[in-house]
Amino acid sequence: MDPSERLSVRRQTSFGARHFDDPVPVTTQAIMDRFDPSLSAQDWVMNDPGRRDRCYAVLMLSGRAHIRLRQGTIECRAPALVWLPLGETQAVSVAAGAKGYLLSVVDDLVARHCGGGAVVGSGGVTGSGMAQMVVGLGGGLPLRFAADTVHNVTPAEGSDNLALLARSFDAIRAELLQNALGASTVVGAHLQIILTMVLRLAEGVMEQRDKHRPGSITFQRFLQVLELHFREHWNVADYAGALGVSERRLGSAVMRATGKAPLTLIHERILREACMRLEQSPLGVAQIAYGLGFRDPAYFSRFFKRYMGEAPGAYRRLRRAEERVRDDTFAAWP
Repeated sequence: MDPSERLSVRRQTSFGARHFDDPVPVTTQAIMDRFDPSLSAQDWVMNDPGRRDRCYAVLMLSGRAHIRLRQGTIECRAPALVWLPLGETQAVSVAAGAKGYLLSVVDDLVARHCGGGAVVGSGGVTGSGMAQMVVGLGGGLPLRFAADTVHNVTPAEGSDNLALLARSFDAIRAELLQNALGASTVVGAHLQIILTMVLRLAEGVMEQRDKHRPGSITFQRFLQVLELHFREHWNVADYAGALGVSERRLGSAVMRATGKAPLTLIHERILREACMRLEQSPLGVAQIAYGLGFRDPAYFSRFFKRYMGEAPGAYRRLRRAEERVRDDTFAAWP
């Protein structure tokens, strides 16, 4: 591979307090490799614990690829688009002669641009009005739901879908090279396009998966909408409004399926995400709190300790100490 094709951290430019800028450069949050036909296979290894905060996307324009996951493998032949969510990817190998792109992007960037933006602090929940505007099943595309699932889809050779994907991958690569004002916004927009294409090409996949989930239709829909909006800290009334049912009916459906109240499942989903990020992400506790929709990191720490019995920092130190004891992996690529 030509070294000029590998993108690394470049300019650490700060653009001030403009609302569309990230506190850290987008080049620390995303990396794009474009691979062109070569005489030998090309390999990337991503299983270092310090790099498990990333999602990956592979666009194959020609040739074949072998992708090793935490559990199982994917063998794909071009044209193909593979989306790999947080914590799934171990290694990617493309055969000699293959052409395409490999994108690495931190999950926080995906969440900000593909998972909704309402935030909450110790004063209460925001976004109750949004429940009437953004409904995961009927009104808006469930991009965050798609981003949390492994997908291997096939855009038709020579199709408009494949051309659009190639333009989006190339546009992200150009933005990372330039790292100009608002680069994160442009990268986020093209992430939305990529995940929209995943949904378009995987039509019916999520509906089939929902059919095999336990519980009533109301409970199944609640789980899906929860996955889309838990970072916005909707309350039970918000979820009931989005689903078009009463709070009492929602509570009964969730209780029958799990023996728990809806608010308990909401809190458990936030805590599960918090634990995963504390274990796998290099971001500080405050940044993780903001990424999970908390305005106040101190409130996040109190919330976490109330349920987990220890502060986020202590939880992270303990888990990483355990990880160092048992982990002997090496990562060659973020």
